[in-house]
Amino acid sequence: MTPRATTPFLRGERCYLRPLERSDLDGGWRHWLNDPEVTRYMFHGSFPTSAEANESFYQQVTAPSEADLVLAIVAVDGEVHVGNVGLHRIDWINRSAEFGIVIGEPEHWGKGIGGEATSLIIEHGFNRLNLHRIWLGVFAEHEAAVKLYERIGFRVEGTLREAILREDKAKDQLIMGLLAHEYRSSPRT
Repeated sequence: MTPRATTPFLRGERCYLRPLERSDLDGGWRHWLNDPEVTRYMFHGSFPTSAEANESFYQQVTAPSEADLVLAIVAVDGEVHVGNVGLHRIDWINRSAEFGIVIGEPEHWGKGIGGEATSLIIEHGFNRLNLHRIWLGVFAEHEAAVKLYERIGFRVEGTLREAILREDKAKDQLIMGLLAHEYRSSPRT
């Protein structure tokens, strides 16, 4: 993949976040959403994704919006677009948003990129967007993700029992939340 001359929006040591670009559609994006290993813990990963559906999603998330902020995650090592991260359903009255992330390139799993991208957008949400609460839903059995979110400061707020049906099994979904004052007062590693 050719390196891009894109100015990062948010920068970390392992990755940076930038606006999505049309050329991202030609990369691995659609393949990620059609890979059962990548979509294993995604709530909407049960249907194949077409080029047209990706184009529609791209148009939606890159259109001016006050409700969604979706950014590309680019690994500093190799300048590769490895995933997307976002704050969704931003509620400006209650100052809350739903967090979402996908790391679509398996060779970049376990390298700290997902954690760093999460921290970058969470910090942006609290410090620049003035959000009060950021929440997420996660498969209860996805222990690595749960531990990561807890390390960042998220707390389990509740369990939606048997809310997810996969592979002929009912699975629990955890709802986790993080408040701005908790984020600001907790040490982060």
